[in-house]
Amino acid sequence: MGCFVGTLLRGRDGLKASDKFSIYVSQGGTKERSFTYISTSDSRVQYSGKLLKIEPGRSVSWTSFSFSGAAVTVEVHTQKDFRNCLIRPKSYGFKCRRAGNKVAMFTVTTNTKLMSVEFDYDYGSNQADIKDKLLVFADPPETSIPSRHDTSVLYYDVGMHNLHGQKVLDGHIKEVYLAPGAYVQGGFRTAGNQGVKVHGRGVLSGAMYKFHDPDFQWALVNMKKGDHHTLEGITVVDPEEYYYVSSGNSNVVRNVKFVAGWTINSDGFDVGEDGLIEDSFVMANDDSIKLFHAGLIIKRIVVWQMQFGAIFQMGWWTARKVHGISVSDVDIIHMDWCAYKGDNCHLQPNAAVFTVSGHTHEFEVDDIILKDIRIEGECPRLVEWKLYKGAVGKVSNLRFENINVESVSRSMHNDIAGTVGAHVQTWDFVNLRYGGHCISDADAGHFSVDTHTTNRIRFACGTGHIIG
Repeated sequence: MGCFVGTLLRGRDGLKASDKFSIYVSQGGTKERSFTYISTSDSRVQYSGKLLKIEPGRSVSWTSFSFSGAAVTVEVHTQKDFRNCLIRPKSYGFKCRRAGNKVAMFTVTTNTKLMSVEFDYDYGSNQADIKDKLLVFADPPETSIPSRHDTSVLYYDVGMHNLHGQKVLDGHIKEVYLAPGAYVQGGFRTAGNQGVKVHGRGVLSGAMYKFHDPDFQWALVNMKKGDHHTLEGITVVDPEEYYYVSSGNSNVVRNVKFVAGWTINSDGFDVGEDGLIEDSFVMANDDSIKLFHAGLIIKRIVVWQMQFGAIFQMGWWTARKVHGISVSDVDIIHMDWCAYKGDNCHLQPNAAVFTVSGHTHEFEVDDIILKDIRIEGECPRLVEWKLYKGAVGKVSNLRFENINVESVSRSMHNDIAGTVGAHVQTWDFVNLRYGGHCISDADAGHFSVDTHTTNRIRFACGTGHIIG
């Protein structure tokens, strides 16, 4: 089965297991304890500010295990009893059940699944967050483990490792490996032109570093230098700013988990041209996925959007010149924009599933598709696209297909507007559904469309082509 069990070793190294949940996994009659990590908000509360409130006493616990073949049964022991529990994303179809006092069980039939396990004593709501979150990651087995004796490899074995900041990967480093059970405190930054692969099943943590720590450049993992980089398999937790950024061509992010973005600016994925992001989880407290570069392919992603930022962002910098982006098969399991705000939730301008923010004033955007996106719970805003005054250029040929929103808030309002110099045209919403009902026009979808600066903003239901 390949489950890693190392509770005693980690305890000697000073890393405590979660005091909220204990997890066991079993396959074919073999039952093992899966070490459960925890990150808490308390050390980040000092960075609360005008735009973002960081509540004390919050936690995220998570565990991961690798398997193939027969299904795995997961057994969760909680600190409080419950009657009902559930697994998100709901699209997985996994059913959670109470199996005894303070015990939940569910079955995972295939690997590469990124799950939130939730209990009725702490379900949260549109106005309240889940206080003690639990994530379970079912990985595929590793297929490419490097030699620890290879001088081009940085090999981090089981145990705690303190990098004392962000380690620079110079021209001779081709691979960084975090073994299952490795807990690395720090980050990495590429400095050569060679492609670098950072991978494994270990954890990379920024928890001990302050917000916007000067020892880091932008992100916990900064791969802006060079092309053809890979980030795969690891869990990245509590970043000092961004989780990950890269600027070169043909970078790959696969089966990565971004967990516990407590502070503002904990943006998720920013990948360069012709990049691939797949089979990954992001819990960000700013923009989760940046659509900043041409040729991106993004698929099979699970998003937990915290209080701040957009899920898909296309703005901020001076110019946005992108085309040929494909986003598909995305589960948005939480949107915490209204947490702590009560019934009078005033959304930040960049709080939307798809948005453009900041002072971007030059656009050449064409051929973007977002399809098969499932939004669980209540969605307060789907699209906020209002271009900065004075913007020039064109934004055309965007297609939103099979977007399913479980429910919408009473105050839901979406905007689409260009400028005199930057026209927005040919946006097609095909099979956009709210609560199972297909939206056939802008009014039904709570869209305000500026007819002076837009053209051919169209809604359709069914499989036929849009005409007009």
